[in-house]
This record gives sequence, structure tokens and C-alpha cells, in this order.
Amino acid sequence: MRGKNSRMVMTFTAVIAIIGGLAAWRFFTVRGTGTCAVLRSLPASGKHGWRNGELRYHGDVMKYYKVRSLSPMADFSFTRQNISLSGYRDLTPTEASFLFEGARAVIFSTSDGTRWELVLAPHAELAFTTWVESAPHARQIRPDYNQLRERVKRIRSRATQR
Repeated sequence: MRGKNSRMVMTFTAVIAIIGGLAAWRFFTVRGTGTCAVLRSLPASGKHGWRNGELRYHGDVMKYYKVRSLSPMADFSFTRQNISLSGYRDLTPTEASFLFEGARAVIFSTSDGTRWELVLAPHAELAFTTWVESAPHARQIRPDYNQLRERVKRIRSRATQR
């Protein structure tokens, strides 16, 4: 009986240590290294659905890390070419009471049809809008011919295997 209890305590301690390690890693690697942001997917109403987090820009990808997440990966990832700005709206008095002062919601959609609202500090909103609008059009991006060649080889090898 005593051995069974000690094994259970050791397992519980190990699980708590792993969760604590993940929380510490996320806290020290994400906190303060990006732009504070509040995000929610639409449709939503009132003050429901808002999630606090941080945005990080990595070239053509914007990564969103929720504050209350233990995942070592970004919770949401948006590619600049797949974002289209839909507009802006003023915050309701209820939303303004817990969001950034003087901010407004940026409404955008992704290529899969999902609509989002993003609230940032005014200077960060300008940076986000500029980042999205400065994206090169998909037709202007030069193809990587080596990558295309490899893709054709894979397709041909699959066809010959059948």
C-alpha cells in the first residue's frame, strides 16, 4: 500500500513539474517580446470571446500567443497574404472599460473565410495595418523553381509507382 501511494505522489509531482516548466518557459519566452493584443473570432457579441495575448511578426507571418496558454507553439498564426482588412469599429463602452484606452477594433478576415477582431494600442494598430497593406500581391511573388522542380518529381514518382 505504501509503495502504491508513493508512486502516485511521484507521478503527481512529475505532472505538476512538467506543467510548471511549460508555464515558466512560456512566461519567460513570450512575455514582453511582442505587441500586446486582444483578439476574438467573429461572430461574437458583447464582451465575450476576447483573448489577451501577444503578437509577434516573423516576416510574412504574424503569430498570436494567448496569455493563458501553456503551448510552446503560437495559438494562432496568420500569413500576411491571406489577411484582408474589412474595416474598423469603435469599441462599445463595456469593451472600452477593459481594453486599451483610445483604441478601436480592426476587423479582418483570412482566406479561409474566418473573420476576426483585433484590438491594439493606436501605434500598434498602425503597424499592423501597414504590415498587412504592404504585403506583395500573390501574383507578384516569384516562384521558387527548385521547390517546383521537387514537387514535379514527387508527383511523377507517385504516378510511376501506381
